[in-house]
Amino acid sequence: MVTQYAVLFNIECLHGYFGGKACAALALAPTKECRKILDAYQMLFRPTTGGGAVYCIRESKPDLLRLFDEAAPLTFTLTNSDPMLANYTDIGLSDGGDPSECIYYFDNVADYQAETFGQRRQLLHAPGKTFAHAVLPVRHKISSYALAPAFKGGDVNVIANLGEQVMWQASAPANAHTVPLDLRLLPEGRYKLAIGGNVVLEFYLSDQLATRQWGAVAIYAGGRVQAGLLPKRCCALDSAGGPNPKTFTLALDSRKTIWRYYIIDPTGKQDYGGYELSGASKTMAQPDGSSAGEVRFVRRSETAPLNGHTAWVFESQSPLPLLQYPADQLPLTLRPNGQGPRGGRAIKLPYAQTGSIVMTDGPEPRQPCSEIFVYV
Repeated sequence: MVTQYAVLFNIECLHGYFGGKACAALALAPTKECRKILDAYQMLFRPTTGGGAVYCIRESKPDLLRLFDEAAPLTFTLTNSDPMLANYTDIGLSDGGDPSECIYYFDNVADYQAETFGQRRQLLHAPGKTFAHAVLPVRHKISSYALAPAFKGGDVNVIANLGEQVMWQASAPANAHTVPLDLRLLPEGRYKLAIGGNVVLEFYLSDQLATRQWGAVAIYAGGRVQAGLLPKRCCALDSAGGPNPKTFTLALDSRKTIWRYYIIDPTGKQDYGGYELSGASKTMAQPDGSSAGEVRFVRRSETAPLNGHTAWVFESQSPLPLLQYPADQLPLTLRPNGQGPRGGRAIKLPYAQTGSIVMTDGPEPRQPCSEIFVYV
């Protein structure tokens, strides 16, 4: 007899740099604790480009799923194969933390649903704030925590991310300087550390080094224990174990920078002071209020010396997203304006690259700027 499977939930990692399609730089894999849960309920995980899918047995009476009473989520490690990912990803203004000690963490505890990349999606983060609360320090399962000099003794609790259940407890005397944490019995995941009744740290518990994982995605599937603690739209299993297939989305935005063009004629014969740079966007709405079909650039009044040549400098009036395939979305042309020389030719321009980002000069707050050098 052939066992048939159906999708229980999908996880997709999409990126604006790739036109809102899958981010191939990120790969998803279940943790060892997650694999144990999958095996216990005869579930399967299959990776996809930039994500993955969990399958359950298709049954007319899914008795096995009715027994699903896990308190822990299904947790997946996200690894990054592209060292330039941070360059073309909009991390925002949140503190990125020390990359050798922190990861990005996402889960389905809150009901975030929004129009994203052309359709309504169930997000693993607040809309438009992908990294606002995502940075977590990684702590190993055996570690210690330094106590404040004014510590007067009390309980030390490690609390679950969902349901606020105390998962581990100890007591520290008033003269203690550190408290040892032996969390080997806890599954990998997000926890809170509370000392004396106050939460002092939120962390990601893992024996895998932070440098070997870009992030983690935790899916609380639902079932008898979890369904009552989750918003209904976040449950892939209802309280009776009935499957409600879901797709959970991690939506990464493309980093936005000022685009600055240096137009250089190596022969020194051409004057581009009478030219204008224009762009025609098919999809981008501009922050300065201009139409989606118009991208505005201004020419600096002064030229810039560059390796013994004169460079005419054009800048976008507002930050533009970095795009991998801008020919489909943002053709840019340098052409003579009304005062330009007769017979001047229009010039197609390349787009900003991820490795050419500097900070704008001038007063604070400065902005990231992508420099593009064009010899014509």
